[in-house]
Amino acid sequence: MKKKELMDYVGKYIELGILQGKSTLSGDYKTGNRAANKMDKIFQISISCENRALFYEKILETTQDINTIIWASLHMLKLNINPEKARAGLLKIAKGGGDIPPIFATSARLTLEEWDKGNIQPII
Repeated sequence: MKKKELMDYVGKYIELGILQGKSTLSGDYKTGNRAANKMDKIFQISISCENRALFYEKILETTQDINTIIWASLHMLKLNINPEKARAGLLKIAKGGGDIPPIFATSARLTLEEWDKGNIQPII
């Protein structure tokens, strides 16, 4: 990935979250893993940026994609960015129902459980 300003990655992060989610649902794990790796690269860039909170807030304001919300919420927890908001988004998804695929509801629920157990530690 080229070096850019963090905010330039908002659209790419959302695009990768959507791709990773669709790949998970279709069983195309190779594509899903590539998308997840690219999202992790953006996460790594965000660690050292002062505007990381704005970045993740913008993602949550911009997308309705369930999988992207899960990823952004997890990254917010890891960066200690508005954990209450991150947890609220994950709780809503974890309840399932409606158009929420069960695999995403489970992912959100397990993320919350691991956070509550202390297995996901903020790195900042």
